[in-house]
Amino acid sequence: MTTILLGAAGTGTSFAIASRIRAVWGDEVRIVSMDINPPELVTTSVLSDAFIQAPFAGSPEYENCIRSILSSEDIDIFAPILNDEHLAAQRIVGDLNFGNLDVWSSELYAKCTDKGYADQFLRNIGVPTPNSIDFLQSEPDRVCFIKPRNGFGSKGARKISVDELGELSKSELEGLIVQEVCDGPEVTVDSFYDVRADASFAYCRERIETKSGVCTKARVFFDPELAAIARKIGKGLKQRGTICFQAMKGQGGWVITDLNVRSGAGTAITCSAGFDVLAAAFACRTGQDYSRFVRQIDENEEFIVTRQYAEFVMAHRR
Repeated sequence: MTTILLGAAGTGTSFAIASRIRAVWGDEVRIVSMDINPPELVTTSVLSDAFIQAPFAGSPEYENCIRSILSSEDIDIFAPILNDEHLAAQRIVGDLNFGNLDVWSSELYAKCTDKGYADQFLRNIGVPTPNSIDFLQSEPDRVCFIKPRNGFGSKGARKISVDELGELSKSELEGLIVQEVCDGPEVTVDSFYDVRADASFAYCRERIETKSGVCTKARVFFDPELAAIARKIGKGLKQRGTICFQAMKGQGGWVITDLNVRSGAGTAITCSAGFDVLAAAFACRTGQDYSRFVRQIDENEEFIVTRQYAEFVMAHRR
């Protein structure tokens, strides 16, 4: 039996992975999950065989907690979600005590959690990204797009004028990336790539409706240009599994606005359309045939997917 540890179990990303593993492999896979919240506040715990409440990511106790779980639960696979989990994972990989551990990350993945590094990495492999803006040389009323260098998801990302940027402190500015504003639509690409077989499958998700930052209606389709970019990124990362990235239109066409070295909560949308890139990732990492989970989508093919909330009773007290 394979035992997998899912980081950041309270995220939709972790829940989506657990859902697909449980749906496909059932009790053949043992799922252990960890989060800063108690199990009654973490829906992924319902799908888990064991749940551990962990300290805050980045705290002095955090990495030791992960190491303890890896040992006590006899973990075979560690799937980090948060940036700090990717960083901690790289320190653990070098430990001979965990020589047989398969970590869904790499040194390059960990470096790419810094969005500035990720932007430069993409440029180095020939992938277009939004133009950087020197706000000191720009008109005060020019609108820019900023995002934290060490951000997660879309937190802290927003439009801002050059004049407003000038009001930020030096330390605040050093933690930001300042780029041109791109045109919509914003498309997320769920990209499965197996570097050992040079197998690439890319599925585009266009947001039709978003509520409180969560995509509730989406169009799943194929774009040959974005598929070529996905393959290029996969090769550059030496990817074995599934990641996602965001794309918008810049001055010269598609540009990659954000690179995530993990799947996303919205990847479940792609899976529901019949392209199970999460099950494919697990199959790939465990040496199984993943061809039954993914196929090339036709250029004239599209799927409209809607999402609704589901309710889980996590505790009952009297």
